[in-house]
Amino acid sequence: MSTVVSLVNACLMASYEGRVPPPWIRRAVENGLAGVGVFGTNLALPDPAAPGAAPYGTLRDDIAAPLRAVRPDVLIALDEEGGDVTRLDYHRGSPYPGNHALGAVDDLGLTREVARAIGADLADAGINLCLGPCADVNSRPNNPIIGVRSFGADPERVARHTEAFVRGLQDRRVAATLKHFPGHGDTGTDSHTALPDIDRDLPAVRALDLPPFAAGIAAGAKAVMTGHIRLPHLAEPPATLSPRIVTGLLREELGYDGVVVSDALEMAPVLDRWGFGGAAVLAWSAGVDLVLLGASGVEHTLPQVYEAVESALKKGELTVERLEEAAARVAALRAWADPVATGAGRSGIGLVAARRALVAVGVPSPGPSGPVHCVRLSSEANMAVGVAPWGLDGALTGLGRLASALDVDPGTDPADIPLPAAGPLAVVVRDAVRDPWQQATLDALRTRRPDLVTVDMGLEPAPGRLAAPLLLTRGAGLANAVAAAELLTGRTWPGPPSGG
Repeated sequence: MSTVVSLVNACLMASYEGRVPPPWIRRAVENGLAGVGVFGTNLALPDPAAPGAAPYGTLRDDIAAPLRAVRPDVLIALDEEGGDVTRLDYHRGSPYPGNHALGAVDDLGLTREVARAIGADLADAGINLCLGPCADVNSRPNNPIIGVRSFGADPERVARHTEAFVRGLQDRRVAATLKHFPGHGDTGTDSHTALPDIDRDLPAVRALDLPPFAAGIAAGAKAVMTGHIRLPHLAEPPATLSPRIVTGLLREELGYDGVVVSDALEMAPVLDRWGFGGAAVLAWSAGVDLVLLGASGVEHTLPQVYEAVESALKKGELTVERLEEAAARVAALRAWADPVATGAGRSGIGLVAARRALVAVGVPSPGPSGPVHCVRLSSEANMAVGVAPWGLDGALTGLGRLASALDVDPGTDPADIPLPAAGPLAVVVRDAVRDPWQQATLDALRTRRPDLVTVDMGLEPAPGRLAAPLLLTRGAGLANAVAAAELLTGRTWPGPPSGG
C-alpha cells in the first residue's frame, strides 16, 4: 500500500450501499480507513414479528461486528440527534425528542439524561462516533435545514444544552460531534442543495453563533463538524474549505485541538464545484482532520481522492505533514472511543421528556371516549431528516385507538379531502405556519369540523398563529407522537416507545 493511500485512509470516512459491509469497504478498513459512516438505508427493516424490538441488534451484528473483526478500533459513525434526525430508528422514528423539545423544557439534567440514553443505544449498536449534537442557534425561524434540530434561538440556552448533551453522550464513551461550525442557524438555504451565505461579521458570529461551540468544546467534545456555509465577511470559500474559519476561528481563537470533521462532501454545492478529490484536498489544507465522503461516497470515489491528494502533494498545495497531523488526531479519537462499550438498553427517558415538552391549548381532558381519526397533511422533509416516518398513526395504533388514517399529498384541494362526520379527529401537520398550503387546508378543514384537534409536529409557532384546540409536540420523533397520542386518548403507552 502506497504512502499516499495509507495517509489518506487514516483521515477518511467512507460509506457503502446495502445491508452489510461489502468486500471493498472491508479491504479499505484493513488498509487503514479511519471510519465508516452508517445511514438509515443501511439498516434492515424492522421485523414485523417483533415490532417493539430495539433496532440496534441488527446494526451491531450485521455492520459493526464484521467491520471490527477487520480492525477493532475503526470508527463507526452515524447522525443520531433524537427527534426528527435519526439513523438508528430511521424506519420507525426516534424514541427520544430532539433538541427543540429539550431546549424548550430547559432542564439540563433531562437533556444530559436523554443524551446518555442515546449514547447507551449507540454503544449497544457498536457505534462509537455520534455526528451530533447540533450546536446551531436557530436565529432564523424559516431556516429550512435546522429548525427543530436546534436547542433554540437564544445562544446562552443553546450553549447550556449543548454542553449537557455532549457530557451525556460521552458518559457512555461515545464521541460527540458539535455541528455545523461556525453555525448554520441563520441560513435561508438548505446546504444539501445550494451554498448558503450568512451575512454576519465576526463580532456578530462571536456573539450569536460561537457560544454553543465554545461550551461544547469546554465540555470536552471529541469532534467538531464544519458546515458547508459561506460567511462572506470572513472568507470566500465555504467553512469546510476555509483556513480562516477552520484554522483561524476554530483552532486559534477557540483553542480547539480535537478532531475537525467535514460535513459530507457529497452535498451538491461542494461536490458540483470541486468534486470528491478536489474538495477533500481543500478541506485537509484548511485544517480538517477527518473527511466524510457521504452516503454516495462509495468505492469508485476513493481513487479520485487518492489521485487528487497525490497531485496536490506534488504541486505543494497540500503537505505530508498536514496529513500526518490529521491522522494523529484521528488516531487519538479512535483510541478514546471504546469499541466494546455497552449501554443499558432502551430507556423510557425519551417519553418522559416528550411528555414534558408537549403543549396543549384548548384540548379537553380526559381524552375522547372513542378511537381517533387521523388526517396527516404530508410535507417534504429536508435531506438531513430523510424519509423517517412521522405522524400519529403508529402511536395511536400502539395505544389501540386508531379509528382511521389518511395521508394527504401536498397541494391537494381541501374540498377533496374526506373527513369522518363524527368521532374524534386529529389533523397532523409539520411547520404549518411556514407552509401556505398546510395553513389554508387546516382553515378549510376546520370550517367543516370545528372540533378537530391540530397536532403540529414542527417548530413551535408563535402564540396565536394556530387555532385551538391544538397540540404542539415540538418535534416529529416517535416519542413526540406517543406523548400527543396519550393526551388525545387518555391512555398510557406500555413502556419505552421503541417500536409499534
